[in-house]
This record gives sequence, structure tokens and C-alpha cells, in this order.
Amino acid sequence: MKKNSASGLRRQRYKVRELRDEDISKGFIDTLANLSDTGGLTPAEARRLFKAMRGDPTYHFFVAVANDGQVIGATTLLVEQKFIHRGGLVGHIEDVVVRKGHEGRGVGGSVVRAALEKARVLGCYKVILDCKPDLVDFYKKLGFGENDVGMRIDLARPATSGAGAKGKAAT
Repeated sequence: MKKNSASGLRRQRYKVRELRDEDISKGFIDTLANLSDTGGLTPAEARRLFKAMRGDPTYHFFVAVANDGQVIGATTLLVEQKFIHRGGLVGHIEDVVVRKGHEGRGVGGSVVRAALEKARVLGCYKVILDCKPDLVDFYKKLGFGENDVGMRIDLARPATSGAGAKGKAAT
């Protein structure tokens, strides 16, 4: 293992690959919670969602897995077919997250690079993402450039029970 000279901590090695069923109970949900509230998502609910999404070519999930098998980073690549560009594909990178305690070790950049490579292989003509202003420099180092303005409107939140249930919204 390499030693991090700045902090004296040993760097934990990891590999980046596509998400697997067993990752759900090995820190995937905890890692996502470092990004946003997971709404009490249980491993069983996450597995149901993953089963439904993994068969859809729109979704590609990447995780960084430490040597001990724990997920320490993740991202999602969504692939959108367009009418413009003669039906070209656009990649959307979402939910880039690094598990608490593993920041600053290259994990985030590694999962983003994996998503970018998958987008290249799939033939996407561009990849876009939204980020907070304090992360702009991070993404610029990965080759992204500022473009357009991100806008958002929050609609009804999905119910926290019964993940994946269609048509249910919190009241």
C-alpha cells in the first residue's frame, strides 16, 4: 500500500467496477448517505430498485470498492438517446459520492473516469453533469468545462416506504 505523506495515513487501495448485488449491503447505501438523505432506504428496497434498473440500458452504476469489500465511492451514468445529432447519445453523470473518511484519495475522480470511459464505449457525443460551485475545480481537473446554467424545480418527494412504488408521493 502507498503511504499518504501529507497525513501519514495509509491509503486504502480500491478498484472501480460496475455495481453488483452484494455491494448493496457492503456500504453502498451508507456511501450514498454522504451525498443526500436516502430516505431510510433498506437493503431489500435498494436491491429491488437495482434489479429493475440494471436491465435498462439507460443506467450504469459504478462503485469504488476497497480491499475489504466495502463500497467507498459511487456514481451513476445515465444515457439519453436524442433526436438531435441524428439520434446521438448523451451521458449524464449523477450522484458522484465518496464515503466519509475516504475523501481526497482520488476515489471521486476514479468513479467519474469510469463513467466517462463507459460513455465513450457506448458512443456518447458528450457527457454532462451538474455540480455545486465548490466542486467546479474538481470537475475541471477531470476535463469538464463550464457550460450553460443548471436549473431545478422540486416536485413532490416519493414516499419513503415501498421504494420503487409508482405513483406514490409524500403528502
